[in-house]
Amino acid sequence: MTKTTESQNLNDTTAPVIELGADLSPAVQAIEVAYRAIQRKWKGTPDATIVVKRDQFAWGHTTVAKTWAPSAAEADIDASHFEVMISGENLRRGAEFVVATLLHESSHAFNLAAGVLDTDSNGRHNRKFADEAERRGLTVANTGWHGWTATTMPEPDAFQQRLIKTVARGLAKAAAPAKLNLAHLGLTGTEGATGAAPTGGRTKGITLVPGAPVAPPKRGNRNRLSAGVLNRCQPTCQVCGQVFAAV
Repeated sequence: MTKTTESQNLNDTTAPVIELGADLSPAVQAIEVAYRAIQRKWKGTPDATIVVKRDQFAWGHTTVAKTWAPSAAEADIDASHFEVMISGENLRRGAEFVVATLLHESSHAFNLAAGVLDTDSNGRHNRKFADEAERRGLTVANTGWHGWTATTMPEPDAFQQRLIKTVARGLAKAAAPAKLNLAHLGLTGTEGATGAAPTGGRTKGITLVPGAPVAPPKRGNRNRLSAGVLNRCQPTCQVCGQVFAAV
């Protein structure tokens, strides 16, 4: 039998594609299809590149700037696509939650393309965001300091149901989140762990073996506003409309 080298496989266009075994591309493709459907329904929703990454602090995010070009050949010109991120942690929650986040982020993208500022410099969501999110069928609640950021989809309508089915099919074919396996780091007792890395000497359900690496501690509270930013941006109270003052 002739031994086939890796280089031969790379150059052979007839060689079978190797299955990765834990592939997220079906989920990403399904989310892309859902986003394009949102674009068709709400004209003015801009082009966006869908990215999935781990982020324990956000279900999703939209970049303020356009950051992607359609291809490497066009990368030397100005970017044409915003980036819409759906976190890996969000995929764990299921298709309905992913669609709700996608509608949330598409509202931001719509406002950005229209030149509408729907958040302040600290990410506080204002009524302009809430108005667009509600137009897309979401229920929006004011969470206080974070503003009108809490969006839910209590009873999906017919269009939202179609989006959910599309994303659900992609998730069913994609890699699935599982229990943590930290044996390669010298950790034991992973039962009950759901994805968060240990942040100190001991995490619920995870025991550190002596000599095992430990992640650095979390940083302190950074929710502070400088006097310069306060004077320049003049953030306002989302309830009474008054401009915040330094104390």
